Amino acid sequence: MPGPVDYAKIQITPDQDMAAWWNATKEKRFLLPQCAACGLKWWPPAPGCRRCTSLEQSWHQIKGVGEIHSYIVVSQPIAAHMATAVPYVLAIVELPDGTNDDGSKTRIHALLLDDEKDVAIGLPVALAWDDHPSQPYKLPRWRITAKTAPGMWKHPG
Repeated sequence: MPGPVDYAKIQITPDQDMAAWWNATKEKRFLLPQCAACGLKWWPPAPGCRRCTSLEQSWHQIKGVGEIHSYIVVSQPIAAHMATAVPYVLAIVELPDGTNDDGSKTRIHALLLDDEKDVAIGLPVALAWDDHPSQPYKLPRWRITAKTAPGMWKHPG
């Protein structure tokens, strides 16, 4: 299991694009921006839709489940709060409830709670939450929920 993340080393200061998202984390809710004009869901939050450029958006709450699309193992942290966590796995998680009208699925970056030896492309994951030690925000983490899945792939080495 990765070591602990030292959240005390980060101060969360939400800007106007992220304020609603951070406030939702206090209730352990993960939101995706959704375009009010064309319906596209995306990550990370940005002020405008990447499909139609509309600035009108709402928030779509996900159920907190997904599938590992890709991943890397980080052994040299670039941020001080992650130094005690190495090695850790960063995954790209595809969200089934982030599916857009054209069939594309929203993918998010995800810090896993699992060791590299347990990770494979195609495995299902579920949202978990860490507490920030001095702020009311929760921080998303993801946990593998099954050891096998149809079509899963693991590096043979």
